[in-house]
Amino acid sequence: MARKLGPMSTPPSDPDQREVPDRAPDSDQLKDDLRKIFDSQIPNYGDYNLVLAANERYQHREPHGARVITPKYYVVGYRWKPTEIMIAPVDSHTLAASGIPVEINMTNLSHVLRLNDGHFEVGTSTGRTFRFGVQPEARFSSGPHSQLTIDQLDDQTDFDAFMTAFIAMV
Repeated sequence: MARKLGPMSTPPSDPDQREVPDRAPDSDQLKDDLRKIFDSQIPNYGDYNLVLAANERYQHREPHGARVITPKYYVVGYRWKPTEIMIAPVDSHTLAASGIPVEINMTNLSHVLRLNDGHFEVGTSTGRTFRFGVQPEARFSSGPHSQLTIDQLDDQTDFDAFMTAFIAMV
């Protein structure tokens, strides 16, 4: 996959002082970055397949009380045995962890369902609920790069099969 090239300043006259072009990471690099975020937070991290999931209609309150809708992103790890998912919030602007990961398995699952729009809702017995979708080509804005893209067509297909089985178990 080709890397996108960002702006490059005029090279200085000294060849050793030339700047490297500002390049947006490609899909494989983004997957590696998200894997590192996940791995740094989750024990037994190697056992999970990962996808980038998003809740495009996430609502939260600003400090002054106004409701705001902004995308919320998660690195979702899933594994077939034992059957479970780990939902790790991620800040799309910094590509860093942005919350405490939540493990969901048959011991703490309250519900899991596929929504009409193809997204999923998963809830825990402690009251945590997550809504998200996984796209074959995930796009998000980050830092100095306006648009980043992760190709996860094969991952999305596998995740969809996993969620279908997960829902059937309940």
